[in-house]
Amino acid sequence: MFFKKKLVFFLAFSIFLAANFFPEENNDTRPIVDMVSVTQVSTDKFKITWKNPKGSSIQNILIYRDTKPIVSEKNINSSKPVAVLPKSSVSYIDTVNSYKEYYYAVIIKTENSKIYDIILPSINATAKGISLKKPEEEPIFTDMEPKTYENGVLREVPLPYIDFIPDFSEKRGFFSDKAKAEAELLAGEYKNTKKEKLAPYYFDEDIVSPSGGDEYYLFEILKTYFVKKDYKSSVEAFNDFLRVNRSDETTNRTVFYLGQAHYFLGNYRTALTMFLYTEEFFPVLSKKWINSTLDFYKIPESFAE
Repeated sequence: MFFKKKLVFFLAFSIFLAANFFPEENNDTRPIVDMVSVTQVSTDKFKITWKNPKGSSIQNILIYRDTKPIVSEKNINSSKPVAVLPKSSVSYIDTVNSYKEYYYAVIIKTENSKIYDIILPSINATAKGISLKKPEEEPIFTDMEPKTYENGVLREVPLPYIDFIPDFSEKRGFFSDKAKAEAELLAGEYKNTKKEKLAPYYFDEDIVSPSGGDEYYLFEILKTYFVKKDYKSSVEAFNDFLRVNRSDETTNRTVFYLGQAHYFLGNYRTALTMFLYTEEFFPVLSKKWINSTLDFYKIPESFAE
């Protein structure tokens, strides 16, 4: 008797597995797209691509977009698709109008009008958000309410400390042997007959007014002097700022701005020092400015000795 009950249970369980985990005769895969990928193709457009399953009864392809990760059917059921596409579609161009981070899911609607809303991150939904890259142009600086401290008063200047960052305005032996060799190497590799100056560069962190602290004062220097192309005052303000307490990240950005200020003033020798200093932290960006600086400044022959 016990053996018969086990046999009945085994047969019932087998039928359950077959009904739920094996495809129907005319449908060898579940209606789920694969290999979803999103790339930026213009200043305001993303291209979504995917691979359709074989043997599925597809009626339409539905594209969903959200500013939060799409991780369950709740995200699908609570929103409308941004596009309803023909069943043969394998790509879609989506237009967005902000620099927010976006997530996408590609869902199949079957021929019986059922939306197969199972979400599988990295399969039919993006696991990582994508945002538009901002164009390199002069930013619009936006003021925000500065941060106040416990006593209710904004700290007027960053706290002073013993400065371990070199005083770049001080005259001394200039380049180290390593810096000389690197500058000469770059000069030999890069030639630009047009000699067009670069446009001012701003880090994303410095476009909107921070809540307070040293980043807030760097923002004020940029807004007061640098954006207005008052590079002489910018140099003075940056040098003063580098003599007081600040984070390593703010220091590196400040030195890079200081290099730009000297570059636009025609102080190419000093600008080169700044960019060589920041090359460790911003390698691609610094090399671009080192190359341009070398277009306008010929290294003295004494450095090559």
